[in-house]
Parts: sequence; structure tokens; C-alpha cells
Amino acid sequence: MTENSPSVGAADRTALLREGIVVVEADSTPQGLQVHVTGEGHARVREIVARRLVVAARIDVLGDLPRRLEPRRCAGYMEREPGRLQLRFSLCGDEHVDDILVAEDERAVVVFATVCTSVAGEVGEPCEGPWHVYLERPLGDRAVIDGVLGEAVPYKNVYADLAADVAHSRLETTVPGTTH
Repeated sequence: MTENSPSVGAADRTALLREGIVVVEADSTPQGLQVHVTGEGHARVREIVARRLVVAARIDVLGDLPRRLEPRRCAGYMEREPGRLQLRFSLCGDEHVDDILVAEDERAVVVFATVCTSVAGEVGEPCEGPWHVYLERPLGDRAVIDGVLGEAVPYKNVYADLAADVAHSRLETTVPGTTH
């Protein structure tokens, strides 16, 4: 989300926000000012923004709210301790996990996550991180299923990978004839 675009000043943003209108992005293009906003009642929002900005602008109403919830597949899991499941999700920019729903029976644990993201999209490289949920009982031999895709979630032990990387780094620094 572009917070401080030079083409829409702080006074305009403040006045629009008083009307329940959020300026998500504003860009000066060769065709003129392009403003992406959110607010309730698209016709009302367009009219208020056009009146406030005075200059001719292309006004895109992206939705009622500046953020939306969307499902996100689970990138991996491991049971950190009996009954505590670490789930991994990839996020980008200002995204954050909103909720993780869990349903479990004798054969499976199904996880379904929603992520809060900008209606304008996020920028930057995705970064995977851990979130923890607590089960009614230890995982045992039950499968972990992603509720978004309906497929098995891969087991992912990042700690074993980190330990292997550290061991590999130590080996490289102790091998005679190598320089770093």
C-alpha cells in the first residue's frame, strides 16, 4: 500500500478518510493522475474523490475495504511437541495470517488459513514463517491436510535443515586448503 504518494497530499488523504475513503495508491502517469481508493458505495466514493482532488484523475474503486481475506495453502508442518503443530505459510509485503481453522478426526488433521492482504496487491519477495496451533491430542500417524487444496501438507523440519547448513558451514571452514 502506498501511504505517502506525492500526488495526493496529507490534507486530501485526511479529508477522504473522514468520509470512509482510503487512498490505497496514487500515481502520476503520462495520462494523468491515477488514484486507487476503497470505500462504501462506488458512485459516492468516485464523486467525493473527484470533488476533493479537483484535478482530473482516473479513479479506481478497488472495493469497500483496503484489505481483504483470502485463503492460503499451507507450505509445511511439523509437530514441535505432542499436540502442538507448527504450520508454515508464505507471506509477502504487509500480509498477515488472520486465522487458522483446524478440524481433526481419527485419520486426519485439516488446516485452513486465511491471510489478510491489500486489495492493491503486495510487493516484495514471499517469506515463509511459522504459526502454531494446538490439537485436541497428539498428531500420531494422522495425515495433515491443507483445507485450501484438499491435499496432504508436506512435512517440513526447518530446524534439521538449519542444523545441516551449520554443519556444512563448519565443514567448509575446517577443510584444509579452503579460503573464505
